[in-house]
Amino acid sequence: MDKLIDLFEAILPISEDEKNRIKELVKKENIKKKTKYVEEGYVCRKMGFVVDGIFKVVRTSSAGDEFIPYFISEGHFAVALESFTNQVPSEEYIEAITPCVVITISREAFNQLETEVQNFSKIISLLKEKALIEKHKLKTEMLNDDAETRYRKLAQKQPTVIQYVPQNNIAQYLGITQYTLSRIRAKS
Repeated sequence: MDKLIDLFEAILPISEDEKNRIKELVKKENIKKKTKYVEEGYVCRKMGFVVDGIFKVVRTSSAGDEFIPYFISEGHFAVALESFTNQVPSEEYIEAITPCVVITISREAFNQLETEVQNFSKIISLLKEKALIEKHKLKTEMLNDDAETRYRKLAQKQPTVIQYVPQNNIAQYLGITQYTLSRIRAKS
């Protein structure tokens, strides 16, 4: 719980009473490997701050092909943001690649925190803004960089992904074959 509160407090101050209220409303969950934290086609009713472990976000194309736009690791939120915010069915699913520990905020708890914690809405707004900027930058890099550069950047920014995520998932994320990934890894 403290890691989540520390994250919030790094953005804006929170009183002791508000910290205690946050602790009352959130819950720590252990998520088993290969468990879907968010289901595609259903409304996302929770967001999870990842304390430990790695999730993959998977989208399905109109042709039925799955692709991985990004991984979620420690210190980030596992949430289908559009679904959670607008309460519409999710267009993606989020699955644990490794065993994960998350601090879960249900939609109901989120609504309560918005009214009971003075700076909560502003904190969440700033976190969303940061996440959107990161995703935009990532998309730009994925479009502009070659496969080897994308792999190097992934290894630099998320070394735990390289260490714990299966090669087929990394290849899928990079938009390359497993064979090409093996060649790139052999060079590194």
